[in-house]
Amino acid sequence: MDQLSEMISSLSTRLAIDNNELVTDLIKEAVAQVLDYTGQKQLVGNMDIYVKKLAIINYNRLGLEGETQRSEGGVTNYLETGIPKDIRLGLNRYRIARVTRL
Repeated sequence: MDQLSEMISSLSTRLAIDNNELVTDLIKEAVAQVLDYTGQKQLVGNMDIYVKKLAIINYNRLGLEGETQRSEGGVTNYLETGIPKDIRLGLNRYRIARVTRL
């Protein structure tokens, strides 16, 4: 079983979702976000763990696109935008430094 299929199966089980297309789309989106953040060309090390975490967060954000806060029944929830700090901290070890000339 390849890495992508394993992540799809794991996420389907974790979220109890039978819609394979949705889970595949969530994983592909999370892989793109992780690779963009790290500057890597492919997943290395334990980056797949952070892909699954980010895919779950993206799933929970469905329907909330563009919102930074939501108030319901006197309760205000603030929504973090982008990749959450705990995931960024884990991915920082995989980031590729860019050097530019002055």
